[in-house]
Amino acid sequence: MKTTINHYSANAEHYYSLYQSISASSVHGYLEQALANITPSTALDVGAGSGRDANWLAAKGWQVTATEPAEALLKLAKQHSNKKVSWCNAALPALANLATVHKYKHQHQHQHFDLILLSAVWMHLPIDDRPAAINRLSELLSNTGKMYISLRFGPSDPERPMYPVSYEELQALAAENGLTARNLNPVPSKDGLKRSDVEWVTVELVNAGSK
Repeated sequence: MKTTINHYSANAEHYYSLYQSISASSVHGYLEQALANITPSTALDVGAGSGRDANWLAAKGWQVTATEPAEALLKLAKQHSNKKVSWCNAALPALANLATVHKYKHQHQHQHFDLILLSAVWMHLPIDDRPAAINRLSELLSNTGKMYISLRFGPSDPERPMYPVSYEELQALAAENGLTARNLNPVPSKDGLKRSDVEWVTVELVNAGSK
């Protein structure tokens, strides 16, 4: 992950412009539908990049916590951020710097989120780190919350390594953490940046037994 994070930071302006060149609503059409009848509350955008998706959710009324471990990209995103977005430098699998919510003077409680989004993040996570990542994310998801993870299918990039992904792997990891997975597009969708060799699948994860 360190190589990938350093690459994104060193090329922050390029990736900021690239991600801003396509709208969140065109990338996340499935999420637009899913959120249509949900009252906005707390959301977590993991690997938020340029802040495009975090700002989009904030404009819909969500109180968003956005994490981005690439320092220079984080700095750019914060400069153009919606006031409802709180930013922190945190990386999977631990998300160690994620803020806690202080309830009492001498106690604190880890925040839970009704919406968690990982857009174009999962493929960067080494396979051995994924069980710990899902475990951490399941802890952060509220009992009735929904998590959305996009899976990228296509060639890797030596400057930002990408590892094989599959719906079946994610489904198994979800089950081990009390989550139910649902493939939202069994027929992979085309790449929003028009790359002919890249396709995407989005997986929805919810707590088992929740409606």
